[in-house]
Amino acid sequence: MKTKKILTVPTLIFLLSILVFATSDNLKEIISKADYLDDQKLYQEELKILKKAHDSYKDSPEILWRLARAHFNIADQNSDDLDLQKENLYPGFEYAKKCIEIDKNSAGGHKYYAILIGRIGEIEGTKQKITNSYAVKEHALIAIKLDPTDDANYHLMGRWHYALSDLSWIERQIATVVYGKLPKASFEEAEFFFKKAHELAPDDPRHLLWLGKTQLKLGKKEEAKKAFEMITKIKPKSDSEKRSIKEASELLKKIR
Repeated sequence: MKTKKILTVPTLIFLLSILVFATSDNLKEIISKADYLDDQKLYQEELKILKKAHDSYKDSPEILWRLARAHFNIADQNSDDLDLQKENLYPGFEYAKKCIEIDKNSAGGHKYYAILIGRIGEIEGTKQKITNSYAVKEHALIAIKLDPTDDANYHLMGRWHYALSDLSWIERQIATVVYGKLPKASFEEAEFFFKKAHELAPDDPRHLLWLGKTQLKLGKKEEAKKAFEMITKIKPKSDSEKRSIKEASELLKKIR
C-alpha cells in the first residue's frame, strides 16, 4: 500500500508563494519572494525570478542590487570555478553599477558594487586587485554609512584591510609603481571590522573564520583558537559556509 506524502507547512507556504508570484506583477511581492529565496540559499531560483522581473522593472534599484546579490552568491558557492566566477561576477557588477547610477543612496547597490569589483580584481591579477581596492573601500564605507546594521558591509571592510596588510613584497612593489603609495590598512583595523560583523551576525561562519585568521596574523593564537572552535559548532546553510567551517577546522588542528 502506498503511503500518502504529507506536505509540511513551510513547503505549502513556499508553493503558495510561487503561485502568488506567477499571478502578480507587484514589485513588493517580487522583492519579498527574492529575499525569501535568498534566505533559503536558492540562488539560481532567485536569479531566475529577478531576471523575469527586470523585464518589467529595468530601472528599479531594488531589483538591480538583488540581481547583483544573486550573481555574487552563485559565484561564491565555488570560488575555484573560474568560468562560474566570470559568468556571474561581471554581469553582477554591471547590475550594481547601474543601481547606484540610478540611486546613489542605495546601500545594497554600493555594497555589491564593492563586493563584486573586489572579487573581479582577485580573478584578474595583482595589478587589477590593487587598482580595484580603492573602489572597494570607497563603496564599502558608503554602504556602512547608508546601512550600519548590515554585517556584510563590515566584513567587506575587514577583508579590505586584511588583503592590503597581507600583500607580498612583490605585490607591494607593483602597487608602488602603479600608485606611488598604498592606502593605509592594518590587521588591527581588520580585526575591528570582523568583530563588528560577528556581533551583528554571530551565526555567520565567515566572520569568525576571518576574525581568527586576522588574530593569527596579530599573534593572538588563543583568541584565534576560540574563534575557530566557535565556527565548528555552527550548522552550515550553504556550500560557501561549509568551506568556511572546513577551513576553520583545518586551521584549528594547526594551532593545537
